[in-house]
Amino acid sequence: MRRIATLGAALAVTFGLTVPVAEGGEAGCTAPVVNVSGVSQAEGTSTGYTTLVFTVSVADGGCAPQGSVEYRTIEGNGSPIDPAVTAKEGVDYLPSAGTLTWSGSTDAQTVAVKVRADALVENDEMFSLRLYGEKGVRIGHSVGVAWVADDDATKTAPLATTQEGEICWSIPPNFAPGATCKVPIVLSRPVAGPLTIRYRTEGSGHVPVKDGVVTFPRGETRGYAEFTYLPGQAGKARVEFFEPSQGRLVYSTSTMVISPAR
Repeated sequence: MRRIATLGAALAVTFGLTVPVAEGGEAGCTAPVVNVSGVSQAEGTSTGYTTLVFTVSVADGGCAPQGSVEYRTIEGNGSPIDPAVTAKEGVDYLPSAGTLTWSGSTDAQTVAVKVRADALVENDEMFSLRLYGEKGVRIGHSVGVAWVADDDATKTAPLATTQEGEICWSIPPNFAPGATCKVPIVLSRPVAGPLTIRYRTEGSGHVPVKDGVVTFPRGETRGYAEFTYLPGQAGKARVEFFEPSQGRLVYSTSTMVISPAR
């Protein structure tokens, strides 16, 4: 069971937060976790729009999902990045906002966003779907990065990004020692062969990683850096990505706040 949510949410809670019980759930079970996944897709070369689809899934908790989250699209990934790779709302994609609700089912839900197609040679660009305003559930991966890959010129080297402001929380008291938390990193386009990105961590509440490696097999666009938390210890970890074997990093760090439950 892995817990990741926004740093903003971390500031609203204290270390040692008791895991919430889902609305309508039984005492002793915890609220399910809602995660949004990153996605990459070509923008299209004709006029009009193509549709990019985010997947929002439910995992863990033990209680049947009974709750909701709000969502909205944001430019970039929520962190300061190069404007040249930032998809613009209303220009490159149409804004989207709403509410996703679960009433007992653990089925994933989707959010479709219209992306403007064109024949211009330009950079791969990103925007994101952000989850917030949770009720009866917990938010895990709160930001799903969408890469809109330019398909009007021949490109082989992808761009890669993570997003700052993640929180690894609330780890249940019976969570197995040695289990890991996962930090997402997303490529702008699939690669023809394996791609590696190294990472390291520093800080407290976890076992520091000196030289980790995220490997993207052929055709993949999502990968995860993992680190092992120290049971019962609150802390903060800074995860830094570096030395991609091809392409370049657009945003390379994530700050993880670790908040064990009790």
